[in-house]
Amino acid sequence: LILFQKGQTTTPPPFEIFFCFGEEWPDQKPKEKKLITVQVVPVAARLLLEMFSGELSWSADSIPLHISHPDLKDKMVEQFKELHRLWQDQQRLPVPPVPQPQPG
Repeated sequence: LILFQKGQTTTPPPFEIFFCFGEEWPDQKPKEKKLITVQVVPVAARLLLEMFSGELSWSADSIPLHISHPDLKDKMVEQFKELHRLWQDQQRLPVPPVPQPQPG
C-alpha cells in the first residue's frame, strides 16, 4: 500500500481474502466454480486503498459494520474515520507561498 501510495507501483495491493470450504483450493477450477467460497473484504484495508488512490467516493461515516461486540476493530475503524477527516481537511488547506530572497 505504501509503494502504491508513493507511486512506486501502478498496481494496487489486493485486500480481499477468499476462503474455500469442502474442496481443495487452489486447483485448476476457478473459484467461481467451487461449491462454497467466501470473500472477506476488510473495511480498514478498503478505506485506506480508496483514500490513497483518490477514489473515496463514499462517506467514511457510511461504512456498514456488522460487529457483534465492540472491541479493538471498532476502535480501529473509528481511528481510520478520523484519519480520513484529517486527510480531507488537509487537502482543503491552501499551499503557503515560498518566501523569495530579498535583494541587497
